[in-house]
Amino acid sequence: MKLVLKWAALLVGLATANLSSQAWHIYGTLACPDGSTISGIAIKIQGTTQAGPFATTVVTDVDGNYYSPVPDYPGTFTATVDSNTLPPGTYIVGNPSVPFEFTWDFYVLQINWELGGSLCSQGCWFTGGGAKIDSILGIPAADKGPKNSFGGNVYPGCSPTAGDGGNWNHVARDLKLHFKGTSIQIVRCGNVTPPPPPGSTSPVTPYNFIEFQGTGTCKGIQGNKADYGTVTFFARCEDRNEPGTKPANAGAGIDRYYLRVKDSGGNTIIIINGNANPDVVSPVEITDGNFQLHASSCDNPPNF
Repeated sequence: MKLVLKWAALLVGLATANLSSQAWHIYGTLACPDGSTISGIAIKIQGTTQAGPFATTVVTDVDGNYYSPVPDYPGTFTATVDSNTLPPGTYIVGNPSVPFEFTWDFYVLQINWELGGSLCSQGCWFTGGGAKIDSILGIPAADKGPKNSFGGNVYPGCSPTAGDGGNWNHVARDLKLHFKGTSIQIVRCGNVTPPPPPGSTSPVTPYNFIEFQGTGTCKGIQGNKADYGTVTFFARCEDRNEPGTKPANAGAGIDRYYLRVKDSGGNTIIIINGNANPDVVSPVEITDGNFQLHASSCDNPPNF
């Protein structure tokens, strides 16, 4: 999975007697994958030190940078992006809240967050399904073998507000679970490292994969009484050819799919992946159906 949170520590070997003259601080940048930024996003830093509790709020400048001094004492802190200051349709990719600790030898920290959504001008939207109506989903569904069927849409018409970003359904019949993504954000659109060639052909778009994430529900089916409540998910769909499962396209030309659904405790409850490590995103070939990327209604789509 792409790295969504990057942080680096600067260890400074100074004598304890000189520490009082040093400026203990946290700093970093909030930016889209293409480097575009916005000012006025608030970052809250709060924690407890040997000198007592500490709390402050700083905002990004025109280059998306922020800087905040902290007391020159060891302590535990949390840096959190204030979601109320993000532009409409914009979100943090990954965890907006990061805990950290300062010690006498570790007192300068960089934390960068990646922005996603409408601010970053994501340039595609997505539909996926098949020719047959799934008995549980009630929609045209694609398949990964007889045990998994899936389908839906993401950012229909390139709008993040249409249906709260769209909907995505997945039925795992072997687990007797139905996942439904109800609040969806695009992480990025891009191209698979060759093969296949860049872009997709029907409709014509400059991309052949999309990554999206969000929240939804996961409940038991066919006698399974499980109800996981609100869950989180990350998915990647690759539109490699038309149609997506045509036998003549076998191999590099078959559409591919990755999905990971987690419960509120961070435990994986559904995983579709070609790698034993769920953090290594390796989409697998679908066995029936078709994925389609779209660029219509998207303004100046960038290529990440």
